[in-house]
Amino acid sequence: MAARPLAGSMRLTDLRRRAILLASALPLLPRDPGPDGADPGPVVTVLAANLCRTLVDAEAQAQAVLATDADIVLLTEVAATTVAALEAAGLARQWPHVSDDRDEGYFGSLVASRHPIAAKGTGNLGGRRGQVIDLDVDGTALRVVPVHTQAPIFDDDVAVWEATIAANASLADGAPGPAILAGDWNATGGHRAYRRALADHGLVDAQARRGRRWWPTWPVDLPVFGLPLPAVLTLDHVVVTADVAILGLERITVPGTDHRALRAALRLPTGGDAAPDPSCGTAPRPTTAASTA
Repeated sequence: MAARPLAGSMRLTDLRRRAILLASALPLLPRDPGPDGADPGPVVTVLAANLCRTLVDAEAQAQAVLATDADIVLLTEVAATTVAALEAAGLARQWPHVSDDRDEGYFGSLVASRHPIAAKGTGNLGGRRGQVIDLDVDGTALRVVPVHTQAPIFDDDVAVWEATIAANASLADGAPGPAILAGDWNATGGHRAYRRALADHGLVDAQARRGRRWWPTWPVDLPVFGLPLPAVLTLDHVVVTADVAILGLERITVPGTDHRALRAALRLPTGGDAAPDPSCGTAPRPTTAASTA
């Protein structure tokens, strides 16, 4: 008799997981026109890419990343081979400011920037590894986060998936200025957890701002029964605070990964807080939602 409640709970979790997977196909994010970009604040270009550690072609990926010529690069699924290839290709020449949190699992990341790093922190984001970086962009403080949430593939992943989405979004709270949280959210506009996290923390999706409610980024070059499968899900997003104007947004092909990368041109607001003194050196550790996993 004691096993019945457990079995019922397991069935409920399985149903929730299936509902989440079905909701992946729903492009429900409404269009949000947001700022028109007329504000004379600084403009930055940002590249966000999941490099897919299991399919990695490190040298080709490094060349593709450098070719984007973005001001700020947010990379996830970053392993030692990826970092070595980037360094050999000229990482330090193109981006002198780097925060390397490589890992041989799925949650290593790297942030590279032309703008100085004022503060940084690494830690647990809802049960998975992550980092948060504060930059000094010509005197304006900018928070950036290379996002990679848990994929809700198995029943046990559902709670962690929700926690990692909420934890990443929460990093915009208390930021010293505007924030950019970009990467593999493992969620689409059809997922309530994603929409709720953005609404709770005053965030907007750049795709929605540009009117692109259906803009698939996954899977890429992932054959099924020997046949190429077209990208069908919008799992990767550039998410920003509401005061950031989206001037441009494009998908980029990076070899050796099953995700499209995203490159965004963004105008930051003027009149924000000054960037913190780089000598401070440490951003708040991303641990706010760890206990929910």
